Amino acid sequence: MDRPISTTGKVPVFARNSSGLVRAASATDASFVNMYVATFPIMLGFMLGLVLAFYPGVNIFLTLTIGFILAIPLVLAYAMASTIMKRSGGDYIFISRTIHPAIGFAANFVFVVFNTVFLTSTGYYFCIWGLSPLARFLGVQLNNPDLVSLSNSLVQPFAIFVVGELFVIGFAALFILGSIRAVLKVFRYTMVVSLIGLAATVIVLLLSSPSGVQTAFDAYVKVATGVTGASKAVLDSAASNGYTDAPFDFGMTLLAVSWPAFSLPFYLGSAYFAGEVRSARLSQLLAGPVTAIIAFVAAIILAFLALNAIGQGFLASLVAASPSATGLGGAPTYMEVAAIASGNPIIGSLIIIGFASWLFPTVPMSLLIMTRCIFAWSMDRVVPDNLSKVTERSNSPVNAVILVTVVSVVVAWAWAYTSIFTVVVGAFGQIIALGIGSLGAALIPYKFKSLYDLSPVGWYWGKIPVLGVVGVLGAIGAFLMVANFARDPSSGVSISGSPGMFWFSLALFPAGVIIYFVSRAIRRTQGFDIDLAYAEIPPD
Repeated sequence: MDRPISTTGKVPVFARNSSGLVRAASATDASFVNMYVATFPIMLGFMLGLVLAFYPGVNIFLTLTIGFILAIPLVLAYAMASTIMKRSGGDYIFISRTIHPAIGFAANFVFVVFNTVFLTSTGYYFCIWGLSPLARFLGVQLNNPDLVSLSNSLVQPFAIFVVGELFVIGFAALFILGSIRAVLKVFRYTMVVSLIGLAATVIVLLLSSPSGVQTAFDAYVKVATGVTGASKAVLDSAASNGYTDAPFDFGMTLLAVSWPAFSLPFYLGSAYFAGEVRSARLSQLLAGPVTAIIAFVAAIILAFLALNAIGQGFLASLVAASPSATGLGGAPTYMEVAAIASGNPIIGSLIIIGFASWLFPTVPMSLLIMTRCIFAWSMDRVVPDNLSKVTERSNSPVNAVILVTVVSVVVAWAWAYTSIFTVVVGAFGQIIALGIGSLGAALIPYKFKSLYDLSPVGWYWGKIPVLGVVGVLGAIGAFLMVANFARDPSSGVSISGSPGMFWFSLALFPAGVIIYFVSRAIRRTQGFDIDLAYAEIPPD
């Protein structure tokens, strides 16, 4: 490859003359990726379990609505910013060009670090919410004790670790040996399975009632574990553990926003590979805010159906009860309860498989986002140049994929063998980064006015640029969500409940700044002034 040439001086500014990435993704592909970034059915798994059980007096519909109101300006700001600056790397590009390179790197660095939490959580949740329930369900339906026994084995740490790493290594191989188009097909094919599973769930919930669900649950548990009268045992155990059907409590409803906050603000994953989305005028708006609205409405409907068919008290009691009440070893999700209510091995399997399919693409999604951020750092020479190497065969930054895969081993082990993570832990640091990104987006109309004015989203209210207002609102929403994490003792990252994780998350930001300035100093000894890169938009 030719040595890159600077347009501003004698020394090469960027690691490459062109990115080497291809525009393989359509607006539909970007929308599917965003849908799997946020995975609203999985988010509802927590809302209809943990939130109902441990936030007494919560109104989950109001919680979801508050979370959506806080998140939508942020999603819109990223969609607009990535429409204006269509480069892979997401907020790293526009923060580093509008606020400061060190801030841009630090925020994006934190986002990538915590994406490893989501990347490797797939093995954990795929086992406990997918493989294990499916084996148990089929074991009961087919009267096969070996499958029931297998379900218990699938929630052991070794199985969780192996499944998680198989996912990461398998999809890493697809990135390296296949092509970006092959990766994007994963989202398209999986969406079919996900929608079939959702349709089956909706049909069963529409035809079910709380009394019928509890009767089916009793029969199911009796076969699975030998426990009789399981539904009453669950309700009694939950009551003895302190669960009660409390009256509406706005404070608890607000506190519970931690849980939709790990989902609703993230319908913006396509901003991180914007350089690979075909440039229809409003692709990012369709992929981001429009997808977020659809998912929010779907979440409200699905929650309503589940509460009506299963009952709030029973759903909450399944989580609040001691595991010995059923002998299942863990609380079934609303999806597994719906499968049980179906009483049909085919329909029930479709429900559980459909639910698990929302987890499956989170691995290629995380790999796609993380490697594109690392690629962007390398293009600006903040990290080694070879991390932006793109192969002609796969059109992917191969070395970045390998780096992420190696790091994932440690985090996957932590998911399997420790309890230091909750699914919302990573969202705390990431939403801080997104808040900084929203501020960076708000500055684009002022620092890159001609670029903004010529873009498809160069809108004004009078003389005030729309992106400026939306970006500020997004930053405010991010701040409020972060503050809620910090005060929520169940978030896994609160000041009082988890001070170690709280301060570790915050410490990553100055660590990112230090890494940037150390890299800057090293590059100067090599004859590269990386400050020059930030005066330009990276090559396409």
